[in-house]
Amino acid sequence: MCIQLSFHLSPNPFKSFIRMSTTKYISISSQKGGVGKTTINILAASAFHFLLKQRVAVIDCDYPQHSLQGLRDKELELLSTNPDKAAEFRALGRQAYPIEACSVKDALGVAKQMAGEFDLVFIDTPGTINVPGIIELWKQLDYIFMPMESDRLSVEATLPYAQVLEKFAKGQPDSRLKQYYAFWNKHIKSEKQDFYDRTEAYFAEQGIPFLKSRLEHSVNYKKDAMRSTMFPLGKEFQRLGISGLIKEIAQVAFSDGPAQPTDAVAATDTKEAL
Repeated sequence: MCIQLSFHLSPNPFKSFIRMSTTKYISISSQKGGVGKTTINILAASAFHFLLKQRVAVIDCDYPQHSLQGLRDKELELLSTNPDKAAEFRALGRQAYPIEACSVKDALGVAKQMAGEFDLVFIDTPGTINVPGIIELWKQLDYIFMPMESDRLSVEATLPYAQVLEKFAKGQPDSRLKQYYAFWNKHIKSEKQDFYDRTEAYFAEQGIPFLKSRLEHSVNYKKDAMRSTMFPLGKEFQRLGISGLIKEIAQVAFSDGPAQPTDAVAATDTKEAL
């Protein structure tokens, strides 16, 4: 069974960004732990790769745990010991997207090597801004999406994070970061929506845009099928707001240039794919 495991670096990891405009660099990122950034990175990467047929790669620089690489390793072990699961993977007719585990300092070099080779590169960053090299990495991202929960601590952690992105990354002469967006994760429809509405209004006053999509709270996120790096997300799980989030990310990512993958469903037509 042939499985694409990693992206192999050339001898010069700091080659020119000449082809960089054909690759979009995205991060689902937060400085507060437990808000679901790693899980959402998996969901987004898998949706774009398997459902929208785009060339996707993932850089896992969330040191030292490297959760994404750990999940991939467990799935590879399962495929090697479970013939039925291996047959299911082969039946997909599509390679798994590569996951490259590295430090934040090395992530920039890895990202540069992926320029022009992939349509989308998702980067899972550490849950803290006090990491050497993180600001330089932010500057080479196109978009950052910040998940939040409906609690005060989550909001209070996101506000200064956005302010740091604005001050040190977005708009800097050597930065390609175009925008950052907040969005709700673990949204509970049954509770009063006042907190959500007030928070969105306050963020708007601060110039921090919000995505319309809200990922619903669900125990399903703990299931292996929801966090697979090698299989597409089942239709039974897509009702949790994931389809809307993917469509919004696609619209944002591809609205600023011609970097539409030739074999992918157009961002405006993602309803059929999702």
